[in-house]
Amino acid sequence: MSEIKLIFGNCLEKFKDIADESVDLVFADPPYNISQKTKFRRDSRSGKNMDISLDFGNWDYNFNPEPFLIESKRVLNKYGSVIVWTSEELYGIYRSWFAKNMYPKQLLLWVKDNPVPQFRLVGYRNATELMFWALKYKNTKDNPNFIFLTQREMTNVFHAPIVGGHERTKHPTQKPLKIALEIIRRHCKEGGLVCDPFFGSGTTAIACKLLNRNFIGFEIDEKYYNIAKERLEKTEIQNELNI
Repeated sequence: MSEIKLIFGNCLEKFKDIADESVDLVFADPPYNISQKTKFRRDSRSGKNMDISLDFGNWDYNFNPEPFLIESKRVLNKYGSVIVWTSEELYGIYRSWFAKNMYPKQLLLWVKDNPVPQFRLVGYRNATELMFWALKYKNTKDNPNFIFLTQREMTNVFHAPIVGGHERTKHPTQKPLKIALEIIRRHCKEGGLVCDPFFGSGTTAIACKLLNRNFIGFEIDEKYYNIAKERLEKTEIQNELNI
C-alpha cells in the first residue's frame, strides 16, 4: 500500500526534511508568472456582460524557479527526473537551468480537447499547455523510472479536456487527473516516491494513490491544502468500497 503525505507549508522550508537521492520523480506545477491585475469583458450566452479575471493570485507574480529546482535535483536519485508544468514565459528559464545543471530531455504537451473560446477574436484559442522533462543523469534502457510503452502510445502529446464536472475544484489552475496518471505511470516505478512541491488541489497525490506510488508534497495555501485533503479522503473511501 502506498504512503501519501500531504504537508502544509512552504516547499523551500519543507524540502530539507527529504533525504538526498530518495525521490524517483519530482512532478511540479509551480506558478506561471502570467497573472495580470486586469480584467476583460465579454458577452455571455445570455447576452449579459461578464468580467474575466486574469489574476490567479499573489503566488503567481515574480516567481523564481531556481530555489525549488536546486532542491529537486538534490532529492532525486540517480534514475530520477523532474517534470515541470510551465508557461511560455518561463519555458526558456527552465530550459537554460536544466541545460546547465541536469540533462534536459523533452518538451511535453497537453492538448486540450475543449479549449476556452477566443471571445475577443484577436488570436488563436489557447489549446495547449507545456511541460518540460529533465533527468538528473542521462537516461538509459536500465532506468526503472522510465517505463516505455508501445511506440504508438509513447508520444510527447497528452490529450485531455479542461477539468470539469465532479473532478473540478476551486483551484484556478487545476490539471487533469488523466494526465497525472499517464505521467506518473511512465516516469516512476511502482512503489517509488513522487514529490510535488506545489500540490494545489492534490491531483498528483490522488494519481499516486491510484497507481501504488508513494507521495510527498507541499502546499503553502491552506485553502488548497484542505481541498486536497478532502479529495484524497474521498479517493481512499472509494478504493475501500471498490467504487
